[in-house]
Amino acid sequence: MPFQFPMLFTFPNLITWLSQISDWPMKLELPNPSMKATKNRKRYFEKNGINIDDVVSAEIVHGTKIAVVTSENKGQIIAWVDWLITNETDLVLSVTIADCVPIYFYDDIKKVIWITHAWWRWITNDITKSMVDNFVNEYNSNPEDIFVYVGPHIQKCHFEIKEDIVDKFDSVFVIRENETIKVDLLWIIRDKLEKLGLKSENISSSLECTYCESSKYFSFRRDKPEKVEAMIGVIGMK
Repeated sequence: MPFQFPMLFTFPNLITWLSQISDWPMKLELPNPSMKATKNRKRYFEKNGINIDDVVSAEIVHGTKIAVVTSENKGQIIAWVDWLITNETDLVLSVTIADCVPIYFYDDIKKVIWITHAWWRWITNDITKSMVDNFVNEYNSNPEDIFVYVGPHIQKCHFEIKEDIVDKFDSVFVIRENETIKVDLLWIIRDKLEKLGLKSENISSSLECTYCESSKYFSFRRDKPEKVEAMIGVIGMK
């Protein structure tokens, strides 16, 4: 059984999962996805009762592009995007994660789902605003109706940075100790979302660190693999 998120899972019409190391690597590289990762995905989705042909994947390029997904995109890997959004049912949106932050969004009134692969540069910029604006402008969402789950990622215990980029972060989120500089990405995300009008009680988050949980999650910083090994995060609406 995949890891199921406690807050979003209270909605019986949602599928919200994150794979683990035991499910094997899920990262697909374009233009030639590996046969191994393709087989891992097929096995994972079939095991959990999902037709792989209903899954839409983001390529993951550490960028800021959004793809609005429809049934025409079923089975596709969409190039050059890190965010997927849809208001259609019977679609499963997916991103891969290996320390970056998987963020799951759901508007229970307008019935819109979104999944995002968020990296630190994305988090420090105004991309969060663009994301919420998309809900509001494209689907007429009210920010107060949006539920968010921030999944397992590299937490403040291990997200260490160098002095050359410390000015990218508001000092309130920076932790200096024992000659190291660390940043709390979760705190930044929650702060930005609340300032954009989302209710604090509608924002839930994991405190699991992908770096720490070596038997459970892949971690790029911890493992330093030649090729990225990653979990897959999914959200779908029945």
